[in-house]
Amino acid sequence: MKRGKGGRMLPLRMQTKTEHDARNRAGYVPCKSGHAGCPMGATPVGARSRHGPGLLAAGLTRALAGVGKKYSDDMTQTNLFDWENDVAHQISVLVVDDKPQNLLAMRALLADSGLQVLTAESGPAALELLLVHDVMLALLDVQMPGMDGFTLAELMRGAERTRHVPIIFLTAGSQEAQRSFAGYEAGAVDFIYKPVDAHVLRSKVAVFADLHRQRQLLAERIVEQERLARVNALMLGALSHDIRSPLSVLMLNAELLIRQTEAPSLQKAGLRMKTAATLLGRQVDHLGSLARRPCELLQVQARRGDLATLAAQRLDVEANQAVLWAPPAFDRIGDTSGDFDLELMAQAIDQLLMQAATHAGDCAIRIQVDGGAQRSLMLRISFDTVLDAEAAIHLFGGQEPVSGMASAQVGPGLHEPERVARAHGGSLIGVSRARQGTMFELLLPRLQSER
Repeated sequence: MKRGKGGRMLPLRMQTKTEHDARNRAGYVPCKSGHAGCPMGATPVGARSRHGPGLLAAGLTRALAGVGKKYSDDMTQTNLFDWENDVAHQISVLVVDDKPQNLLAMRALLADSGLQVLTAESGPAALELLLVHDVMLALLDVQMPGMDGFTLAELMRGAERTRHVPIIFLTAGSQEAQRSFAGYEAGAVDFIYKPVDAHVLRSKVAVFADLHRQRQLLAERIVEQERLARVNALMLGALSHDIRSPLSVLMLNAELLIRQTEAPSLQKAGLRMKTAATLLGRQVDHLGSLARRPCELLQVQARRGDLATLAAQRLDVEANQAVLWAPPAFDRIGDTSGDFDLELMAQAIDQLLMQAATHAGDCAIRIQVDGGAQRSLMLRISFDTVLDAEAAIHLFGGQEPVSGMASAQVGPGLHEPERVARAHGGSLIGVSRARQGTMFELLLPRLQSER
């Protein structure tokens, strides 16, 4: 134990290698005798070391007593005491003032706050503490010799590590508008005028402590949600892949049954099997598409609309009529109303029509808006042309789909419509194969509240 300012007994702790390197980079001299290179200098928590080399050696010897020799090389990389781990999880507040009596008073005022109070008597000493401590709030005296509070605040704002630390200035000066403007321009969030009102100080510090805890909790929840999203994406991807293989076998056997039997009842059974497997395959592909995490989601301004009406309106747009050599066949099934961004969906429909007109050739284009499902809407655009390899890569990406199944990936040609679908919580898939042609299928949740 070492007696600190105000007669408080402060525990000695061993300096870790990270702190030691950071302090050396800052030009910190832990010993009054000038031993800047002292390894693992024993330092009172919250205060600068004032011991000599003899006391340092004695403290180091006591700290290493009883430790096995084979572990001695790792001592600089580990926390030696359990209480040090507790301190690391505490919320810290930094108080900077050139007068020791003011620092002592601030410690006394914040003693019951449950916070770790770090004190520094100058700007350079504060920067040194900020190298090795994360603080949730900095209380800076404005008038200090050498580096004043405004300069220290500007340096804190210029460093990535301390850029977002809230700063409250402590000042005994008058409440001048120009001085306050200079403080806020330097990065302050508030001023406290001396003599300090204890109730005001504790209240403001408590508010920032609560905000810090909430930010920490939010950050932890975000990390956990991202971890769960990655796990879900992995599981969905694996499940969709595992389901595709037996579905492909089922579809091939249904096709063989249709071709090799002459019994009408068996042919009908084969057709029903093939149709059911095709529909299930599309749902699996949408599942695989949803599993992939979107990047740069668009901002959706959803309002009530009718997807079939919107699609019909886009067919009447002059720009779309110019690229369509003949009016597409249009089919509407069930209730096609839902919540979506009319402008974004219009753009997606225009781009899908453009791709269909580009690759359909002389074949007719068919558009179907299916609202038969209770919680989803489906937009299908299809034509009989089978895409060549280059066009398939452009629209569906370079990944080969499972034989007889749709592609859960999209290429550059469908990137923007896919972004619109994902922004709504939906997905976009496509397929092009012999005897069935090419199809784009956009799936949307009917209500954005059910995403």
